[in-house]
Formats: sequence, C-alpha cells, structure tokens
Amino acid sequence: MEQRREQPYEERLLKAYDRWEKPLFRLVLVGLVLLVIFQGILATEGGRMFLSATDRLEGERTGGAMPVVAEDKQPAQLTIRSVGAVGNLSKAWVKVDGVPVGNFQQNEVTVTVHKGDMITIDTSALEGLFRFEIDHNDPKISSPIPGTLVETNTGQPAEVGPIYYMNP
Repeated sequence: MEQRREQPYEERLLKAYDRWEKPLFRLVLVGLVLLVIFQGILATEGGRMFLSATDRLEGERTGGAMPVVAEDKQPAQLTIRSVGAVGNLSKAWVKVDGVPVGNFQQNEVTVTVHKGDMITIDTSALEGLFRFEIDHNDPKISSPIPGTLVETNTGQPAEVGPIYYMNP
C-alpha cells in the first residue's frame, strides 16, 4: 500500500491559488467594467432617474437657488432698532442697496424694502461698537427673521440681506 505524504500548508495554498486565480481576476475585471458603465449611466439625468430612487424622492432640482425666493414685488417694512446704545446716533445711517434712506434721530428707523434688497447700517462716522435689532411683523418675509441682531464697529458697517419673501 502506497502512502501519500501530507502536503505542507504552502503547497496547498499554491494549488488553491492556481485554481482560483483566473476566475477571481475575471470577477474583479467584470466588477470594474460594470462600475464604469453604471457611473456613465448615472452621469445622465435620465439614467439617474431610472437607477437612483434618491433623485425621484427628493423633489425638484433648484440649481442652487433658494426655494423661498418668490416673485413678489410688494414692498415691506423693516424696523431697525438700536440696542443698548448710549449717546447720539444721528450720524449712523441706514442704506438700502447703497442709498441712504434714514438715520437714527430716534432710537429706531423704519425702512421700506423689496425682495432682494440689501440693508447696510453704517456707523463709520462714530467710534465704538453698536448693536442693532432688525424687526418686522410681516409674515411674507422669510429672511431676515424678526429679532435678528447685528453689530457694527468703527469702519465696519453691518449688512443685512438680501431680503427673501416666502412663496405665496
């Protein structure tokens, strides 16, 4: 009777490697080809809608625009109130889109704004740090929210905006 010698681990590993090398290589190659094909399909909008449930379930594409911006041309009123300021603020100006519209003869200034306007509070003629509260009770304005606090410093005006309206 002939005895077989027991094969060491290295020999068994090399035999198994020789047997599985080609099928595993083919499997990896097919996987890479499929990956490239599916990425190409996902690069098109139609393919993305077909293969990915995410785009179908997320809704409309906005192209980066804020969805709360409406086409409303109606003006709105914002009140800008000085918070904790001591002294005369008559040299502090409120500007809408760079145009001066009022100064702080009293503790507050009310300005008329439209969608997209930028508000600037300019205290460059005054020394120190100043805080202002932006307030309104207009439900169609989504930004700035009532109670927003802004600070100005010598030479640094505060900017608020752009003004956004909610969708009707």
